[in-house]
Amino acid sequence: MKILVAYDGSDESYRAVEEAASLAKHLSGHVTVLNVYWDQAEGRYASTIQDTENISVRDEGSLRIMDSVGSMLEDKKINYNLRSERSTNVPKTIMKIAEDENYDCIALGSRGLGGAKAWVLGSVSSRIIAESSCPVIVV
Repeated sequence: MKILVAYDGSDESYRAVEEAASLAKHLSGHVTVLNVYWDQAEGRYASTIQDTENISVRDEGSLRIMDSVGSMLEDKKINYNLRSERSTNVPKTIMKIAEDENYDCIALGSRGLGGAKAWVLGSVSSRIIAESSCPVIVV
């Protein structure tokens, strides 16, 4: 089972990673933790700053907020990778990745952090629930 977890550093999204890890452990699955970051600065494209077997992160902020989930997944011996993508349309990006890469489900928190670099409260989860082509787990 392939699980895509939308992660923004909020407590709710951290719990979504924990739930995905639990499912992956029981089903011998794989977890991808995805942080979609929004950079308004025109023409500013971050480059990949860390690219190893488990990590493909293009934004320093993403790397910082994903540090704790990477450690938690390592401790639980979960097959995982960390990923960040730059986009101004968070829900569309999450759903496109899930569909294009054949994820079995999307896990996410019921509310995000809000603000310019994160998600507006509830809007991402609401849109993904309404429009996703695969099952959605909301924590």
